[in-house]
Amino acid sequence: MILLLLLFVISGCLAHNIRDRVVRQKYGVAEGVYFSHWPMEQKLEHEVETIVKAFGKEHFKKPQNAFLDQETGGYIEEICGEKVHINQTVATIMNAEPDTLVWPVVVVLEPEISVEVYRSIRVCKSSFQTWFGGGGRGHNIRLAAQSINNYLLAPGELFSFNRATGPRTSERGYQQAPIIVGGSVVPGYGGGVCQVSSTLYNTVKKADLEIVERFPHSRPVDYVPRGRDATVSDFLDFKFRNNTEEYLLIKTSAYNFHLVIELWH
Repeated sequence: MILLLLLFVISGCLAHNIRDRVVRQKYGVAEGVYFSHWPMEQKLEHEVETIVKAFGKEHFKKPQNAFLDQETGGYIEEICGEKVHINQTVATIMNAEPDTLVWPVVVVLEPEISVEVYRSIRVCKSSFQTWFGGGGRGHNIRLAAQSINNYLLAPGELFSFNRATGPRTSERGYQQAPIIVGGSVVPGYGGGVCQVSSTLYNTVKKADLEIVERFPHSRPVDYVPRGRDATVSDFLDFKFRNNTEEYLLIKTSAYNFHLVIELWH
C-alpha cells in the first residue's frame, strides 16, 4: 500500500513537471534571452514581471526641481528622473527573439519646476521693511529671514511660516531672546522671529494675497503699525495662499539691522 502511494506521488510529480515544461516552452520566454544580467529563458510572464518590478524599484531615480541657492541666489538646474515602464519592458522580454539581450524601457520623469520658472520671475510685486536691533533677537531675525529667502510658491500653494522656517530650537541655531507669552515678556528660543512673520504678513497684504491664518500678539509691538502684526509659536502659525495664477518668489534681506521682504513674480 505504501509502495503504491509512493508510486502515485512520483507519477504525479513527473506529470506536473512535464506539464510545466510544456507550458514554459509554449508560453515562456525564448531561449537565450537575457534581461540585463538575468537569464529569462522559459520564464512565464508573472515571473518576468516580478523580476522587472524589482529592477525598477532598485533603479528608480526621482526628479529634482530647480531651485535658487538661499545664500548666493544662483540657479541650481533641475535634474530629470527615470523609472522603468513595467508593462512595456515585460512585453519586450516576452516577445524577444532567441539569444537577445533586453534592456528596460525607461520613462523620463520631468521635474515640476525648471530653471525657466525662476528666470521668468522679474518683477517685484510688493515689499515691506522693518528695523531691528542686535543681540540674540537680531540673530534670530536673520536666521528666520534666511530660511525663507528664495522660497518659491506655485499657483494655489499654501505657505506656512512654521513649516518653512522649521522648529525654533537651539539645535537649529536659534538663541534666547525676549518673547511675548500671555501678555508678559519672557526669554525664549527664537525671540524676534515674529518680526519676520509680521514683516512677511505686511508684504503679503500689499500683494492682496489670501490670508488663511494669522494671529495678533497679546500686546502691541513697535516694529509694525498697530493691528498689522502676525505672531507665531509652536501652536500659532501664519499662513497665506498664492491665489494668483503665477509663481511667486519670496526674497528677504536682513543686513545692517534692516529687514526687507519682497514678493516677486
